[in-house]
Amino acid sequence: MGSTDSTATSPFNIYYMCPTFLISDSIASSPLPLSPVRIMSTTVEVVEAASILLSLQFAKLDDQARKQLHGQIQGTQLHQQQQQPNQDRPPIQALEGMIRECSIRYEKQLTKSDVDRGQGRLAFKNEYVDASLRPMLREGEILEGRQGIQVFAYDGEGEEYQMTFKGWGKMVVLTSGWNQFVKRHELREEEDFVTVWMFRRSADDRLCFAITTRREHGRHYNMKNRRAPKRQRTIEA
Repeated sequence: MGSTDSTATSPFNIYYMCPTFLISDSIASSPLPLSPVRIMSTTVEVVEAASILLSLQFAKLDDQARKQLHGQIQGTQLHQQQQQPNQDRPPIQALEGMIRECSIRYEKQLTKSDVDRGQGRLAFKNEYVDASLRPMLREGEILEGRQGIQVFAYDGEGEEYQMTFKGWGKMVVLTSGWNQFVKRHELREEEDFVTVWMFRRSADDRLCFAITTRREHGRHYNMKNRRAPKRQRTIEA
């Protein structure tokens, strides 16, 4: 299937660019048959490089074999994308097909101020906001404005909450509907952790958040602020 006649016209000069390989099918003199390759990889570049190296073995390809090889590579990549979940997107079934553009995840152990009804906000680290969230804002979406940005937030079950994404002094926070979220999930300081993604909704380009929660039972302290126990003096008889 993948061989060519040695008397055929000049071979196709087809080059395949990969991170560490530059392969031309015109550098080999003896053709080799193509065979299916099972590739275990999560990187598109590695998939293509491994497919070419193991299947081609530097062989010449006619036009039909070239098309079959490209189809095999694309099929392998599609299968892997379907089998392996995207770790940079929220694992919420209700949001499948709704996400157009998504930030990287943000994880936080909730503090006292995060669950205080009097403050009613979830604060983000400024470094995360500047690196991952601000680049996704559109013209006219201003965090520092009095009104902030009206957003929708979705919990792990896909339930929708209306919130406000805005500047809060030197911080950037989710507020308004955050108290409702805290009450609904009975969130507690230091015991509960949230994972947050910001994304654009496919249907209308609306700015949204996805928030999942987890609890570590019995964890009543922040590891960073944990104090070492006092040493007890012993009295020798």
